[in-house]
Amino acid sequence: MPGAERPVGRSGGRVLYAACALSQFLVAAGVSVVTTMGPALREANGLGASRLPWAVLVYVLALGLLVRPLRLLIRRTRPLPVLILGLWLFVQSSVALTLVSGASAFLGFRAVQGAGAAALTATALALALVGHRPHRLLLVWAAVAVAGFGTGLAAGAVVGAEWRWALWANVPLTAAAGIPLVRLLRSTRRRDKAVAGRAGAGDGVGVRQEDGDGDGVGLGEGDGAQDAAA
Repeated sequence: MPGAERPVGRSGGRVLYAACALSQFLVAAGVSVVTTMGPALREANGLGASRLPWAVLVYVLALGLLVRPLRLLIRRTRPLPVLILGLWLFVQSSVALTLVSGASAFLGFRAVQGAGAAALTATALALALVGHRPHRLLLVWAAVAVAGFGTGLAAGAVVGAEWRWALWANVPLTAAAGIPLVRLLRSTRRRDKAVAGRAGAGDGVGVRQEDGDGDGVGLGEGDGAQDAAA
């Protein structure tokens, strides 16, 4: 059933888009960053030249296989728990990758990092692609992904023997993307509960922000908004 809608400030919509874009930039960079890190990475983790592609493959497989189930989970629950899960997995696995030794452990944490990336992507899809003109957002999404992939290649080549710094950088960057989203979703949830309490029992609450062009940003909090987000 369609949910009620209340406007949020334009600045809140900009924060939403910027945070989602940064999260997807990091997800795309995470695909490629290990491919150009060079012999220092391989020596530290026993990744021979023939096994290095697996460091990319396990990440991509986890990302590709989990995005759809996580989007369905968001549709049935709320974006906030999936977002927090993605932030935790992505940050923790990035740190773990700098500490472990051995190819098996490294590949395992790369798969966990891919799972975190899937949760971040599913959340960004649920939040940012609900609007009147999603094709425009898809173009921006593609540009951000290409930029992130290219930056990952460049960063991996530049860090060389100091490859761990490229993974440690995920911690502040992920926080920069995740904290605004968490705060926005929590404030939206509090407002929705207040409105529901005043209006009595409701079927769902959605939030949409309209900009000057008529584009909308939906935060899927009710059944109708979650259906659109999925």
